[in-house]
Amino acid sequence: MLNWLTKGYFDIAKYTGPVILLIAVIVWFCLIMKNTDIKKNKKALIKIGICALVLATVAPFVSLTLTGKLFNFLAGFGNIFKSAQNFFGTLKTVFCKGFSITSGLMFLAVLIVFVVKDAKKMTFAILYPFPLFAAIARVNCFLKGCCFGVRTNISLLSVTYPPGSQASKFHFAKFNRESRFLESLPVHPTQLYIAAAMLLLYAAVILMNRFGVRKNIIAGTVLSGYGFANFLIEFLREEPLLFNFLTLGQFMDFVIIGIGIYLIFSVKEEEIFESK
Repeated sequence: MLNWLTKGYFDIAKYTGPVILLIAVIVWFCLIMKNTDIKKNKKALIKIGICALVLATVAPFVSLTLTGKLFNFLAGFGNIFKSAQNFFGTLKTVFCKGFSITSGLMFLAVLIVFVVKDAKKMTFAILYPFPLFAAIARVNCFLKGCCFGVRTNISLLSVTYPPGSQASKFHFAKFNRESRFLESLPVHPTQLYIAAAMLLLYAAVILMNRFGVRKNIIAGTVLSGYGFANFLIEFLREEPLLFNFLTLGQFMDFVIIGIGIYLIFSVKEEEIFESK
């Protein structure tokens, strides 16, 4: 979307994307620091980081297996690694698939609640500011042109992406358009939908915290709220279906919602909250 400023001749999003994502991470980290002692819990945080890297490495291959594309992916390895550019491009693609916001939240929830020792007490501190991080990150997705929605004829709720964008290339392949270097067809700005939903969710959990709602309920609301909102918006997102039923993201949303419900009804406040 930002590339409209240069009419597509200069890829602004390539440079602004990492900056915006870095801002989102810094904001999240600063808010985490308000509710927990980072130095005291650094070992647990390092363990979470290592486990997340391992899961992010495995996740893309699970996704490829579920979508039936694993054999094609492996068969193409010979051509993929012929040049350094293709090699590093492939690594970036594989690892980035594992670090999608939804899969990242699912892995994070599993790790801090069930896997990493001593991490459960940081659950509230980590999850409480997550909606704000997710909102900023989704705006970044909108500006980069990824995670775009399905076609729509409702002009008030539509955006178009510039020639050569992911959306225009996808529409060229799917709808047999005369060129991939045309402006995309009108699509739902699903990235902005989920960003707005996350801002509302963040406002809700702030109010819950100020009114003294138990921390386990707030943390569970963050997970359940994200999972439910993303599940609904996925119906408007251009994503492949698994088993002609739901998207991979929607299956992950079920896991996220389940952990959220578990936190609300089966976990005590003192188990997931350690005041700074």
